[in-house]
Order: sequence, then structure tokens, then C-alpha cells
Amino acid sequence: MADRDRRPTILVADDERGPRESLRMILEPTHKVLQAESGVEALEILRTESVDLLTLDLNMPGMKGEEVMRTVRAEYPNVEIIVITGCGTVESAAEGVRYGICDYLQKPFDVVAVTAAVMRALIRRRSRSRLTSFLEELGQVMGRDTDVHRLLGDVEKSQKLRGRLAGLFSESGGPGPDEKAQNERARSVEFLEVLAETIETKDRFMRGHARRVAFYASLMADRLNLGAQEREEVRMAAFLHDLGKVGVPTDLLLCTTALTPEERTIVEEHPIIGARLVKPLDIPTSIGLAIHHHHEWWDGTGYPDGLAGEEIPLTARIIGVVDAFDAMNSDRPYRRALDRTLVIAELERCGGTQFDPVLAKEFVVLLETGVCDLDPALLANLVGDTDRARTATTSQ
Repeated sequence: MADRDRRPTILVADDERGPRESLRMILEPTHKVLQAESGVEALEILRTESVDLLTLDLNMPGMKGEEVMRTVRAEYPNVEIIVITGCGTVESAAEGVRYGICDYLQKPFDVVAVTAAVMRALIRRRSRSRLTSFLEELGQVMGRDTDVHRLLGDVEKSQKLRGRLAGLFSESGGPGPDEKAQNERARSVEFLEVLAETIETKDRFMRGHARRVAFYASLMADRLNLGAQEREEVRMAAFLHDLGKVGVPTDLLLCTTALTPEERTIVEEHPIIGARLVKPLDIPTSIGLAIHHHHEWWDGTGYPDGLAGEEIPLTARIIGVVDAFDAMNSDRPYRRALDRTLVIAELERCGGTQFDPVLAKEFVVLLETGVCDLDPALLANLVGDTDRARTATTSQ
């Protein structure tokens, strides 16, 4: 009974018994189905029951469909709506779009059309719920009335990010639930990656950092002969490792002098913040753990939890090495990029203290092959304007 209670709840609102019963028989095997004979009764049920999806006939006595949609959108914005009507018009369809309905079906309906529409609506609801949770967490991290509004304003200006948001609300391709889950997860990761790039634009010294660290981490994953799924998780975690810096004041990130103990404590919160931000979105747990622990040290003196040795997840240890390399190999507010000889010497010196000694040695070997010799500024430009870079490459 507990498993049945967790099924999505669908409220069928129609004054005709025949269509209500047809929808109940179609949906009840996999959903909890409630019924209402009028718009007023539907709203009464919504006030007492947790409903995921409302199927709505437009032509019911008393409260008309347009008024029901308007009320549902105002009072229950997370409830998806599918209009199923026998008196549809172009005008009523346009009204439905205005109120954000998920689908518009004409009577008589068939099983395939109803099942597909319900599946699309529930997928959209799950995606919207994850995004809402993410933005709420973002607001809690940054303070709802301060930086979060500025950040979301920047997000709104990003054409790439708006496209990812639209993708989150679209239906998943493929017939099977596993493929749908993978597609949803992929869109969530794309959204986070573009958000990470959007955040980077605030700091010219960090521009392209996520892309470079992901590139170096992918090279390390290949060298360690990790499986395909592990390699992809390493790449994703490396790209997102600094996402939590959205919760750190910009003036601290750009500080050219030594931080006070209090300021350092604030900066060192960013792995925890990053892990919190990715948690609501449906991505592998290992990625959140890698983000959380990417500043742990092999000798146990890192942060935030003081893990040591192989207690630190492998992906976090990989990111720790390549993140430090990119920091030394790039200009920062307080210094110019270091000479490659000095960088290699530092990686070797810190193997066994800051870094996993085996991973530090393997990364030095990679550096000596020349495979990591990319111009950081060039790569940052590629990250900053993917479309421009693609056009330039095509024209050469």
C-alpha cells in the first residue's frame, strides 16, 4: 500500500461520467486518480489533496475552464494541467497556452494520446520541481534579497542558459523510463555547466577555469583506465567543482592580499555549498561527493571534513591535482602564472601531503608529454563564446 501511495496523483475534472470513468480506467493502474464533477469541486479537492496533474474539461456547468485554469495557476502553480475537451477552439487553445497548460487533447481521446500526454506532464513537473529546489537552495545560500537577484538577472541574459532551462521543461525522448531518466539527468547537467560558465564571467581570472579543469581531469581518467561512466562522472564533477563559489562574495574571490581567518572560513564553504546546490538535480551521488571533497588533502589537513588518503573519493583526488595545476598555470589577481618547471616541482613536492602521490606522479607524466599544453587564454575565449569559436574554426 505504501508504494501505491507514492504514485503520482491525477485529478480528473469533467461533468460527464463517461469520460471520467474512461480516464480513471486508463490511469489508475499506475496513478492515484481523483475525480471532480465541476470546477468548484476540483478546487475544493486541490485545497485538501496533494495533486500532481489536473485533467480539465473546459465546458462544465458553473465555473468555466478558463476560470479554473486561472485559479489553479494562481494558487497551485506546481500542478500541471492537461485540457481534455469536446468543444475546443483556437481561442480556447490559445487561452490554455497562456495559462501554461502542458497538453490540449480533443474528445474522443484514445489511450495512447492520454498516456503520452500524462507522461510528458509528469516529466515536466519533476524537472520543474528540481529546478525550483535548486533556485530555492541558491536563494538560501546567497540571500534571497541580495546577490541571488543579480545572478538570476545574468542568467536571464544568457541565451545558452535560457535554452537549457527550456530543455528542462521539455519532454524526454525515448520510450523507456531508463532512457527518460538519463535524458533528464543530461539536461540537468547541461544546465549546471552553463550556469557555472555564467558565474565565471564575473571574474576574468576564473574565466574558462571549469572547462580547463574538466579537460585535465578527463585526461587523467583516461590515463587511469577508468570505465566510461566513471570518466564521464569525473568530467562532470571537475566542470562543476567550483559551482559553490556563487555563494562567496566576489570581493573575497578577487582579493589581492592575504585573507583574514574569518574571510578564509567563508571561502572554504564553497565545496559544501556546491554539493548542496547539485543535490536537488538528478545527477549521480558521486559527483556531489567529489565537489564536496575536492579540497581535502592526502595528509588529512584539507577541508571541509579533514579526510585523508583513500578516504577521499578518487574523483575528488583527481580534481585536487588538476585544479591546483590550473591555478598555478593561470594568472590570478595576486600573481602571474608560474613557470612550468616551478609548477611541476610543486606538484612533485606536494605529492603525499596535499595530493595523492600516485596521481601527482601520473599527472606530471602527462604534463611532460605535452598533451596539456593549451593556451589558457585561448581556451577561456572558447568557453566564453562557443558560437563565435565554432564560426571561427569553420572559416579557417
